[in-house]
Amino acid sequence: MCVREMTLGEEIISLTGKGVDIPTVERMYRKYIDLSANKEATQACEEYCKADVEALTQTFNAIFGSNPFLPDDISTGDQIEIPLGNLGTFTATVQKITNDKVLFIFDDYVAKRPMNENGSNDGGYDESDLKKWIDTELYKMFPEAFRKRMISLTIPTVGDIYGWGSEWDRTNFERDNHAQLPLMKQRRNRVAYYNNDNARGWLRNATKNGFSSDDFATVNCLGETNYSGASNSCGVRPEFWLVR
Repeated sequence: MCVREMTLGEEIISLTGKGVDIPTVERMYRKYIDLSANKEATQACEEYCKADVEALTQTFNAIFGSNPFLPDDISTGDQIEIPLGNLGTFTATVQKITNDKVLFIFDDYVAKRPMNENGSNDGGYDESDLKKWIDTELYKMFPEAFRKRMISLTIPTVGDIYGWGSEWDRTNFERDNHAQLPLMKQRRNRVAYYNNDNARGWLRNATKNGFSSDDFATVNCLGETNYSGASNSCGVRPEFWLVR
């Protein structure tokens, strides 16, 4: 960033003097997010480009308010772009908005992992190997600016994706109290990809012991409920809340 092209602050300031061009601002915003995840670059800018960083912060506060991730007019269906270290950069879509927080679900799977190496669903998602990985390794991949506002990081439930209208689901999956998210009423939003291939992915709900002690609910390639053995590798589609 400090290589002498026009600096970020200079570039954005020049735009605001002419009237903000939204695509350009979004491009600059992505640069800013990438920078926040790179400690070495951040330190260099603190040493050599302090004025530039301050100008950038002031500009984004003026455009988006004090929370650049969640502008005041954020709506269900809006997307943000999130770099996750060596996993790549992904988009996440706003699924639900309350007075003080916003729910996002990633549009695609960020990884494929087993729910439990031992193949059991004992203890459910809360005691799973996958939850441990999400709580530690995946969480650390989010840029610090996201982590500061994140109050939950998990994967969706059967309720989130489908609701509980299916008698088969009610009979065979451990129940959650979530209603189907409005965007998930469309099949295309339930389907997700991993490395550009249609894939099945985990949901939080274990199967009931009367059905199986080895399985968890999944979303299949057609966007329908299914289940898979806990030791199988399935897609991980993170869900998280950000404070407004």
